[in-house]
Amino acid sequence: MAILRHFEPDAEHACPRCRAEALSAPTVPCGQERLYDRVLEAAPSPLLTRLLQALCTGAELGIWINGPAEMQAIYAHLDRITEGRDALLPLLTGRDYVGVARVSHPTGEFIVVLPESNKPVIAWAATNTSAPVLSTNISHGQGDPPPGRMCRP
Repeated sequence: MAILRHFEPDAEHACPRCRAEALSAPTVPCGQERLYDRVLEAAPSPLLTRLLQALCTGAELGIWINGPAEMQAIYAHLDRITEGRDALLPLLTGRDYVGVARVSHPTGEFIVVLPESNKPVIAWAATNTSAPVLSTNISHGQGDPPPGRMCRP
């Protein structure tokens, strides 16, 4: 059975059988939820806390790619990183497989490197390099998290 993306099981026009099947269908975590789960393994830090807050408020996942580290380094925008660059550099050399994710924020973006055999590392690239520190008062400006979003404390 195919579930239409915009099907509303509680709508008047939904037949009882379709409603029941739609409500019992398994859900698939979105990219933000999968990234949230992966970065929980990262070392505790203010950047991790801010990234988790941003993901919970629906921050846009700009890119998430995987491949040999030396080929993924270009996607990490190392020249723009203002916080955490030194921790990323060793992970972005060689042929080990890594994931590189960029999470957009109004004042910059989080850069996350996800090595296969190590803990994720998070960095920050400010949009305005004269103000490199990310405010602890994070507000993505997109309102509530997406429906069904399960953010953990």
